[in-house]
Amino acid sequence: MTETCDDDKPHLITHVVTTVANMHEVNSTEAIHQALIDKGLPPKQHLVDSAYVDADLLVNSRKKHGITLVGPTRKNPSWQARTEGAYDHYQFKIDWKNERIHCPQGKVSKSWYSFKSKGKPLVKVLFREEDCRPCQARQLCTKGAKKVLQLPSKEHYEALKEQRLIHASEKGKKLYNKRAGVEGTISQGVRAFGLRKTRYRGLAKTHLQHIATAAAINLDRLVAWFDGVPRRKTKTSRFAMLAPA
Repeated sequence: MTETCDDDKPHLITHVVTTVANMHEVNSTEAIHQALIDKGLPPKQHLVDSAYVDADLLVNSRKKHGITLVGPTRKNPSWQARTEGAYDHYQFKIDWKNERIHCPQGKVSKSWYSFKSKGKPLVKVLFREEDCRPCQARQLCTKGAKKVLQLPSKEHYEALKEQRLIHASEKGKKLYNKRAGVEGTISQGVRAFGLRKTRYRGLAKTHLQHIATAAAINLDRLVAWFDGVPRRKTKTSRFAMLAPA
């Protein structure tokens, strides 16, 4: 579900997508954007969770549709990113123009290869073994004899880096907090409108039910808005209340 999240307006559902269970969310993002554009409702910023974000979408959403995706990027799976004090690729200084990289210890890469994998542009960078093997920080950097880095293109790399910085900032966190409202929408749909169970067989009929449910939620919210009923705040569970402030 996609909904508006302006502070001074009612939060209304603008689009609903129904997919088969084995379809990954990231494959729905482009279709959602196009549907919103076709309706004349493209958002300037689209707050999503990490399942809807990747480098391609960050770049293409802005280029093609003028939509800025806002959401946490997926965690770096490398052991360096999970080890305190270790060197992940964000600690390397990348000189895209001259195609070389400076490591945290000041050594310069030996070679730079541009290639494509599954249609995506990538860069493979190698450092000299004679620089890496005697390095005192090698255990924090690589488990091999020399450091090897594989990076996306500059455009994709910078987009991911920018998104991580935004999400880590206080301003970014405050903005992203608005996305929590959609969880309340799903809860409302399940508890008050039977969203969890479909009454029909087949994707098309199930989708029709979802559209009807979204319309009912919108009507309920509009009535509350015109009656001056304030939106409920997110409830704190009794267990969470026990946590120290």
